[in-house]
Order: sequence, then C-alpha cells, then structure tokens
Amino acid sequence: MQPILRTERLGDGVNVVWEKAGEEMTSFFSFTELIDIRVNALDILDNPGNYGIDEKTGKVGFVAFCQPSWHHE
Repeated sequence: MQPILRTERLGDGVNVVWEKAGEEMTSFFSFTELIDIRVNALDILDNPGNYGIDEKTGKVGFVAFCQPSWHHE
C-alpha cells in the first residue's frame, strides 16, 4: 500500500492524494464507495496518514494498526 499524503472533501466524496514513483496521483472516492469499503470518511479526512491506497486494486485501507507514538512508557 502507498501512503496517502493528504485528502480533501470534494463534492459528494473525498479526493485522495498519494505518491507513485515520485509523482503525486489523485483518486476520488464517493461517500458511498467509502462506506462500501468500510472506511470512515470523516476519519480519512482528519487523519489521512493512517490510510494507504493499494495501487493494484485502487482501494483505500486503514494501515495504522499500531503507532508506537500512541503508547506511553
């Protein structure tokens, strides 16, 4: 999965910006599409770094299963 660089709300969905071979790419996902793939639209807008995009399938997924910085010693 490629990391998502940033997101923005666009009309009835979310525009996702990610990097492929040093070039910025964009993919648009409607709110309905995000619901179908079980991605919380508000969370991907607020926390795009927690998500990645699969180049082969074009689908977005949650990738921040464990962030060591979230844990206190």
